[in-house]
Amino acid sequence: MKGLQFQRLVLLSDSKRTANQFSFPKRFNLVTGNDNSIGKSTLVKSLFWAIGCDPQFDVNWKSNDVKAILYFTVNQNKYVVSRYADGIYFGSEGEPLTKYSKVTGQFAEDFAKVVGFDLMLANKQDGIDCPPPAFYFLPFYIDQKKSWDEPWNGFEKLQQYANFKQNLIKYFCGYLPKEHFDLEEEIFEEKALEKEANQQVERITEAVTLLEEIAPEQTIAITPEEFEGIQHEIEEELAAFSSSQSNLYKLQSLLANEIHELEQQLVIANTSAKELEYDYTFAVENIPTDSLECPLCGVEHDNSLLSRAGLLADKEGIEQQADKIKSLLEKKMEERTALNQELDFVTSEIERINDKYLNEDAEEQQSDEHKVHFEQAIHAVSQHKVNQNVTRKKEGFQLKSKQANDNQKELKKAQRKLVKKAARDELNELFMGNLVESINSLSARGVNLDGVKAPMNYKKILGGGAAEGTRGTLAYQLAVLRQIDYANSCEIAPFVIDTPNQQEQAKHRYDQVMDVLNENIPKGYQVILCAMDDVALDNYKQDAHIIKLDNNRLLQHEPYTQLRTEYEQVVLSNR
Repeated sequence: MKGLQFQRLVLLSDSKRTANQFSFPKRFNLVTGNDNSIGKSTLVKSLFWAIGCDPQFDVNWKSNDVKAILYFTVNQNKYVVSRYADGIYFGSEGEPLTKYSKVTGQFAEDFAKVVGFDLMLANKQDGIDCPPPAFYFLPFYIDQKKSWDEPWNGFEKLQQYANFKQNLIKYFCGYLPKEHFDLEEEIFEEKALEKEANQQVERITEAVTLLEEIAPEQTIAITPEEFEGIQHEIEEELAAFSSSQSNLYKLQSLLANEIHELEQQLVIANTSAKELEYDYTFAVENIPTDSLECPLCGVEHDNSLLSRAGLLADKEGIEQQADKIKSLLEKKMEERTALNQELDFVTSEIERINDKYLNEDAEEQQSDEHKVHFEQAIHAVSQHKVNQNVTRKKEGFQLKSKQANDNQKELKKAQRKLVKKAARDELNELFMGNLVESINSLSARGVNLDGVKAPMNYKKILGGGAAEGTRGTLAYQLAVLRQIDYANSCEIAPFVIDTPNQQEQAKHRYDQVMDVLNENIPKGYQVILCAMDDVALDNYKQDAHIIKLDNNRLLQHEPYTQLRTEYEQVVLSNR
């Protein structure tokens, strides 16, 4: 057998201190019993629940608050998955398990990698993501209550993806290869870019509309020459004066620092020259000898004529340096005067333009007509400038939106080229051949196939009585299994059938159904059949592992301690 194979299921209820375990060691497995209410459906549903699906359980079973461990293989590689509520532990058998808080998201992605499930579906948040395991198992599970009436509907909580069935069927049956979904991710990235750009365009359009609504009514005509003059004075001259003022303030600050430093240097130079003059006078007038002994350290210092001359030379050098500093300081003072004059001029020009157009006190001195004139002129200039900037931004976002839309078209064109028409026709022909063969084998000839061309047309399979209709559904499921086996889009999963004797099939029809199941399910599939004990199952039983349930409850007290220990070792201590 290939693909995914269920090995062993452990069910555990701590609240009721009950547990049980079930093995599925063979290709054919049968869950049976003599009663319809002993838990056959619950057992097979628990297989899927443990691995992240959401089948429909009754209230009594939910009250057990079950924990589950499922051991399974994928191409002989061993894995363990454990579920409690929505929490999942998953990993290779014998290695630490990874904990996931939900069955979607990262767990769905990690599980999909193990089984090669490449399907991507559009979510309701305008994104695209890997669907949880329920979508992988859908074609392999015939639920007792839902699937016999409508295929691809065996689990709950499938509505998180709208209109998913067409792409799901196309993927499993070979119409959509992995490359299709690689391109689909790029398409959704471009959609997000287009949406964001369109939102910006809409936001800008609304802002412009609002500005137009609150704009003052234009009652005085402004000639183009007047408009250009006002615009030039406000936009260009005021901007230039403002920039010049900012630069002059910076220069003024730098110049003030330079003057302060030069003033400090001049003070230091003058002070040093005076101190040298005092030293020379003291050496000449108060020291009669040519040497002077230090009263602290006893060292003798030279006080010869040559030494005293050196003091005068140092004094003269410092005075010359002071003269240079003084000259440079005077030059900087002149620069500051010129800078202040230029700054006064620029400031006065800014004040003049502000007073002319923006100062309310100046407006009060003008006539009402002039005030209205200037108000409208200023609004016209500002509106013109705003319109220029807004138009450029809006055009930029519109260009981004168009580019993203064009990219989507190119990507969709590339998607359509992935599977040629001849290949699609071949897939359709293969499916219809298998479907017709299965219908004939199941004696469901009353089923109407008019309009059915491909696996996606399952809703058009109509007609026949209730019993014949269920055989038509089974024929469709078997044809899909063969198609999946041929397409090899991902690893196949066990084919689980809950109660094939639907609508109380006549005895010879039930025998016929079982014969078809034995002969027509592709060899690679593990099969788990859930049915009441019946002589029609005799041939199937010969090669099957049989799980026979009796009137005792599905969970029992005896194995609880042993299986609780296993849960602690496998899950809790190996996380």
